[in-house]
Amino acid sequence: MELVGDKERLAGILVSQDAPTLAQVLLELAEDFPAVCARLERLKVRDDPAELSAQFSLRLESWRTDDRFVRYEGAAAFGKDLVVWVTQVQREVLPCFPGEAMALLAAFLELDRVVFERVDDDGGYVGGAFDLACQLWLNAAADAGLSGAEIASRTSAMLSADNYGARSELRRTVTR
Repeated sequence: MELVGDKERLAGILVSQDAPTLAQVLLELAEDFPAVCARLERLKVRDDPAELSAQFSLRLESWRTDDRFVRYEGAAAFGKDLVVWVTQVQREVLPCFPGEAMALLAAFLELDRVVFERVDDDGGYVGGAFDLACQLWLNAAADAGLSGAEIASRTSAMLSADNYGARSELRRTVTR
């Protein structure tokens, strides 16, 4: 089910529910969907930047150590997983902890070698996640209070290690 057209209608339904009913629905969903369970676990540590970052880092480590090859047929789903992770960092970490978001996004960008050597991304499904991570890293750097010179220096360092073109959005965004 796609929420695009129904989002406002569903929001109206949710707003009219009492807290115990919503809690029960979330618990039921958490039993069936690991992503819901993971999100609820992150809610427990939302005020602890180190623990929140550690939970996001677990997923990065799983991608880093997974040596399976993703064929073209699975590239779209894998790309979506990457985008979901990046947007979760944007939503859950960046607003309150921009320094931690910077570190997570930089670690994600450093996965470019691992990802592009293990994914048949002829359809371009994976690159979008890296473009988004670049843009968000720059937002996090500004929100963390880094000076323009410090952002430029760190961006230059990340670009010098870009052997796959996955970080090129840093250059495009910085030169605008």
